[in-house]
Amino acid sequence: MSTKLNIEIEKKIIIVIDIYYTMSFNYPQNTNEWRLVKVYGTDFRSNLLDMAQTTTRLALWNWFKDESPPENKGYMFWGHENVNKISNGLENNDHSGATFGYCMRQMQFIAKNGFEAWNKENVTN
Repeated sequence: MSTKLNIEIEKKIIIVIDIYYTMSFNYPQNTNEWRLVKVYGTDFRSNLLDMAQTTTRLALWNWFKDESPPENKGYMFWGHENVNKISNGLENNDHSGATFGYCMRQMQFIAKNGFEAWNKENVTN
């Protein structure tokens, strides 16, 4: 088998794995099934759901699972094209830099540990 053919097969396998992971990734569509998260005293669950839906639509759960922003930048200052795709893809992007970065970290936790583990986290609001 040629090297070019091997690369094409590897790309197709990766695409199938990405699609499978994205399609099999479950989280509730009803914000009442998400644990209460308050940011600046306001219920933040609709923002989290919006970002989760955007992540699914863009097929970026594996990216959250496998990639991390540079330690000295975080998501807010990373400049990665996927950060911009997510920001531009949100239905309601009323985030400050801080709330956007926080929401991205929540998606990263969900991608790495699953929604159920995230939803059981004990968080003080």
